[in-house]
Amino acid sequence: MSNKTSPLPGQAVPGTVIKDPSRVIREWLRGNPANQAWVRPAIFALMVLTAVLYMWGLDQNGWANSYYSAAAMAGSEDWTAFFYGSSDPGNAITVDKPPLSLWIMALSVRIFGLNSWSMLLPQALMGVVSVYLLYRMVAKPTDPATGLLAGLFFAVTPVATVMFRYNNPDALLTLLMIGTAYATLEAIDRGKLRWLLVAGALVGAGFLTKQLQILLILPALGVSYLVFSRVPIMRRFIHFGAAVSVAGLMGGWWFMLVQLADPASRPFIGGTRNNSVIELTVGYNGLDRLTGEAAVRTMTPGNSDDLKTGFQRFLEPQFTGQFGWLLPLALAGICVTGWLLWKRTDGTPKRAFLLLCAAWFATSATVLAFMSGIVHPYYSLVAVPPLSCLAAVGFLHLVRLRRHWKPRLGLGMAVLACMIFAYVSAARSTSDFPWFPQALLILGSISTALVVIPAPDLRVRWVSVAVPLVTLLAGPMLWSANTTLSPHVGAGVIAGPSILHVRTDSPDRQQLPANIPPTLLILSYGDIPVAGVIDRLQQEPQSVTWPTAMIGSESAANYQLASGRAVMPVGGFDGTDPYPTLEQFQDFVHAGRIGSMVIQKLPPTTLDGHGEAAKIVAWVSNHYKAQTIGGAQYYALRP
Repeated sequence: MSNKTSPLPGQAVPGTVIKDPSRVIREWLRGNPANQAWVRPAIFALMVLTAVLYMWGLDQNGWANSYYSAAAMAGSEDWTAFFYGSSDPGNAITVDKPPLSLWIMALSVRIFGLNSWSMLLPQALMGVVSVYLLYRMVAKPTDPATGLLAGLFFAVTPVATVMFRYNNPDALLTLLMIGTAYATLEAIDRGKLRWLLVAGALVGAGFLTKQLQILLILPALGVSYLVFSRVPIMRRFIHFGAAVSVAGLMGGWWFMLVQLADPASRPFIGGTRNNSVIELTVGYNGLDRLTGEAAVRTMTPGNSDDLKTGFQRFLEPQFTGQFGWLLPLALAGICVTGWLLWKRTDGTPKRAFLLLCAAWFATSATVLAFMSGIVHPYYSLVAVPPLSCLAAVGFLHLVRLRRHWKPRLGLGMAVLACMIFAYVSAARSTSDFPWFPQALLILGSISTALVVIPAPDLRVRWVSVAVPLVTLLAGPMLWSANTTLSPHVGAGVIAGPSILHVRTDSPDRQQLPANIPPTLLILSYGDIPVAGVIDRLQQEPQSVTWPTAMIGSESAANYQLASGRAVMPVGGFDGTDPYPTLEQFQDFVHAGRIGSMVIQKLPPTTLDGHGEAAKIVAWVSNHYKAQTIGGAQYYALRP
């Protein structure tokens, strides 16, 4: 029998060393011993800054894009609506995107209730994770300073700030893109297939988020892995094929189930003509976005369909303030990347990272520049992660070589070009910041001089780095701060202050351009709910599937969120989807499933008398008596 006795509670086990709790905390705060002492506190500071930018006053955005908020509400109430991504709990029609981002919001609403915070906080958290993951992705093949600078550039880019405070699918898509790039670089560095399979799974998840847009990163993944992987060349192709297979399985299972389901037993696929998820993928969310065909159907105030194709698009007012602040510095980073790849002085992980970022940025920027039709400025978010990485690499590489005149001159030219971009953006927003263009002229001149003129001693060298960096960050930080402090709603969200005295995503519709027809405004904002109509909808019996029907999803979403009852969005987002047909609508009315119809302002196509929605409006107005309630035409539909 053993004579050993167990230690009393709180008593140390013989032979063990108890660490001082304060020492444990210091070691945790200190982080990796290989890093300098300032690295971990700098990471914490970056995370705090990001969290404040992305989370402060989220509820001022209300329902943000009510189109997706209504779908999240529907998914929180009905599991069928959850699975398909229906825009209403009655499962009339889906939104025009796959449902992965909606699933996250719907689960949040189920847990925390229907409110702005439960709807928008998941996207803000995605933003914080994205910044940290980008830091990790950059710091490992380079150094912590480059990783922190890339994370900072990304965090304060205005389009990132506005989209991580919003409920569009782009927040999740960006996180998945960064995660895919990170996993691919890990696969190259470690020579492990499992990391490439993780990258494939994340690509599939991106396909479930916003379909073909995730393919913008695929060329960068392929070329970087095939060029720099440590495994033999034939195994590289086999590994990449395996990753593509995983991506297909991860991204295709939902589409296969939806396509094989009986159309009569599921909601209509929004954004399509033939109720086909394949059509949605290849057409409305695929080639139609590149050719401009989608713009024929949907025209909203935030769209830039009148922009000329080409890289000059990035000089337009809608784009410069979103992500153009550091664009010249990113171009300098591409030049540095080309030089380092050609010299081959760095290790494989760094060269793979540089090639991936350069290819990712080139692909995204080129597609964004030459796509036609619906071109929202926030689409530029897909190019911001590689842009931030390239800008950080370019800036610090040239700073570290500034004792030589060529790198010093190159850095001076990049800083000067950034200041020109910044001045142009600031000059377009003088109604909000009339002093900022002049301040940029002064700061830009000083910064360029500090960079180009050799520093005589160490203290001046620090100043010659700090002042240009602060100047480079001044514009995007001011625009991001303005974005954080300003409410944003509607389908065409845009970061920063007003551009040429116009805000296209303000709850105050008086700030919108005067030349936009009211019928186009409702495609972006929807109708404003009338209190008297909301009271009527809430009084409808629970046995009624849809207490009312409206033309267009934004208007229907506004009424659904205000009333807490299902609203049928006739014609889908823009009123042009052929669902329900007039015959189907009549059957719903005669069966007592639709209680009423509310008409305020109609989308352009319906107003012109085209499509099934126009036929439904004509039939309702001819067979039922309208009651005017606060400017809305209310038709009680009784069988």
